[in-house]
This record gives sequence, C-alpha cells and structure tokens, in this order.
Amino acid sequence: MAKKLGLLALCMMLMFALAACGGKPGSGNAETGNAAANAGGEATAEATEELTPEPGAQLTFWTIKDDFTNYAAAEFEKKYGIKVTVEDVAYWDSVARLTTDGPAGTGADVLGINNDGLGGAVKAGVVLPNDYFEEETKSINRKMAVDASTIDGILYGYPRNVYTYSLYVNKDLVKDTKLDTWDDIIAFSKKYNDVKNNKYGFMFEGSNAFYDVAFMTGYGGYVFGSGETDPHDIGVNNEGSVQGMKFFQTLREIMPLKLSDATRDVKTGLWESGKLAINMDGSWNIGNYGKLPFKVEVIPLPAMPGGKEPIVLAGNTSYYVSSYSKYPNAAKIFASFITSKEMQIKDNQMTGIIPAAEGIDNDPSIRKDAIMQGFFKQMKNSQMMSNRTEMEYFWNYMGPAFDDIWNGADVKATLDKAAEGMKSSIEAK
Repeated sequence: MAKKLGLLALCMMLMFALAACGGKPGSGNAETGNAAANAGGEATAEATEELTPEPGAQLTFWTIKDDFTNYAAAEFEKKYGIKVTVEDVAYWDSVARLTTDGPAGTGADVLGINNDGLGGAVKAGVVLPNDYFEEETKSINRKMAVDASTIDGILYGYPRNVYTYSLYVNKDLVKDTKLDTWDDIIAFSKKYNDVKNNKYGFMFEGSNAFYDVAFMTGYGGYVFGSGETDPHDIGVNNEGSVQGMKFFQTLREIMPLKLSDATRDVKTGLWESGKLAINMDGSWNIGNYGKLPFKVEVIPLPAMPGGKEPIVLAGNTSYYVSSYSKYPNAAKIFASFITSKEMQIKDNQMTGIIPAAEGIDNDPSIRKDAIMQGFFKQMKNSQMMSNRTEMEYFWNYMGPAFDDIWNGADVKATLDKAAEGMKSSIEAK
C-alpha cells in the first residue's frame, strides 16, 4: 500500500510539473510521447492536449484543393477553434514557393509535398521534423509511405496518400476482350484504332518519365539501386532497361503520335469523350474517372513479353510543417489531425485517394469499386520513387532520352548518354 501511495504522489507531482511547462514544442519526455503515440486513439487526444496550440493561432494550408481538404479544414476549426485558410498550391510547386514566401512571412504553415520533392525541402531547411507525432505516424501508415516521408532517418512528413498508375479500361468499348498480356492490348488496339477520327485503343503520357520506367522494370531495369535509394547505382542503361526500351519503341505502332502530342490534356479529352479504350493513367484520377458515363475498370499492367510483371513507380503525398510557421504547435496538430486513419478513410470516400494508412485495403469503409480494387492490386507491384535530391537528374536526362528513343534513336547509345549525364551531375554535387 505504501508503494502504491508513493507512486500516486509521484504521478501527481509529474502532472503538476508538466502543466507548469506549458505546451511548447517537444514538451514532455520521449518516453511519455512514445507511450502516448503507441496507445492508439485515446493517446492521440492526450498527446494533442499536451501539445497546446499557440494563443491566437491561425493557419495557412497549401494543398491541391478538393472536397476533402475543405472538409478537413472546417472540421479542425470546429474542434480546435483555429481558422485554417486553404490555398490551392500544387505539390510540385510548394517547396520553391515556400523558399521565397516563407522568409517574407507569407508562406504556408502546413503544405503538401510529393516525396520526390522532399530532399530539396530538407536541404533548403523549409520543413520541420515530425517529432511529436512520430511514433503515431509510423504506427498507422504503410512503411513505404513513412520511408518516403523520411530523409536520413528523420521523419518529416504526415502521410496523406500513396499513388501510382495502372490501366483504366472503358468496358463499353473493350467489352469482354481479353487484356491479360501486352500482345492482347496491341491486338485490340490495331483493330480499334481509327486515327483519322481520333480513336485509339491505348495511350499513355510518354513524355512523362514517371510512366516510362514501367517498360524498363519488367526486364530488370531501375533508376537507382537498393530500392531506389542508392544514386550511385544507376540502372537506366542496364541490359534490362535496354530490352524494355526496345519494346517501348514498338508501341508507336499502336500509338502513332509524337510523345509531345500525346499530352495529358489530349489523352484525358479522348478518354472522357469515349474515344480512348485503354488509358494508362494515375490513381489521382480515381474520383473523376469513377463519375464518367461509361463503365470503367482498372487492371494492373501485364507482364512484359518474355519478362516479368513491371514494377511501376509509386509516389506519396504527405503534409509538412513549415519551419517559418509562427504557430508550429497548431500546425503539427493540424497536420496530424487531417492525416489520421479516420481522416484518410474519409478522404478515400470523398476523393478516391489510396490511403497511406496500413491494413485498410479491406476496411468496410473503403471504396470497393473495380477502379479502387484494381489499384490495390497494382500497388503490390510498385516501388516508391526516390525522395533524394538526385532524382532531379533522372527527370532532366531521361525525359529527353525517352523522347529520342520513341522517335527511333539507338536505344543503348541513348540510355548510355543519359546515364552518363546523371552520373556526372551526381558526382559534381
């Protein structure tokens, strides 16, 4: 009994001590924070109570605006009484904009960044680590999303979603045609194509290197080694990549366009007007494509001829707290609030995103349509693109290389030149 009374007294002393410390960033010791994060939903409330928003806090939130982001901001204001202004800023523009707007005092408190931009954000020092909610974030999200939001062992992001690409199929056009192989897709497209009337069996945005990598990986090609983490191991010109790009060249037979003409807008217009049967496109269009007036399904990319199933590139969008924020406590609470497991499920229901949260693919609340289920299958054959700053050299050199190869250039020579450019730029950093 004496021991119990002693422990009770000690607990009360600790409570008074914590209350006296207030709600500064990082208040409380690591054990207390980790224990709270690991305890689930109840602990989230406890952790939030300890991390007190600054008096008079109001937040600016940079994101691609949609129904969910507006809903989440409104729900946060209801719960915490903190006004959140949502501004429409693309994830690929947010870092560059924050480097100028942040010091001027006009930047975001919380912003969305795609994972290939995280390295630059960390290098520029414009985002804060996800320290207070670190353990909670790690416990609820897929490892690939957590890793994509981490640089050099430090977690910065609060993951919202993961994304990749696959094959959207207009079932009204394709009907019961078998599409199990690339040979099937090619055969269907040859019969369906009517170029004069802008009808195509298959199309992809080949000027975007994000998609083109899929044709390399089915034969053993890759961008960086060790799971896209080692920029000193460049695989864009290995034997598998060369073989994949030779197949890539053959697709011009069924997509007789310059890559510069097969733009996102052109392809989307043909698809939405019912003139494109098989559309290689991203999961970010799940919400829009699910509302089209024809039946849509999604199927994973088939195995390469004589090769394996391609490992498509995947990405991640996470939210980050600006290092320039005047209200970092409130910003951290908001970033955690809008990326909770419950909010990710709501996001999926409202916009069709693939949640970053782990183990919810079969959750009864998740969308069960053929589009969503097709992407869940594709995610099993995906690899998160690198979040290192060296990724910029892949985009810079491989974009033009893919275009040249499509136009008939020698595959091996073109890939060797691009790989050497990447290598030289990385070594010169």
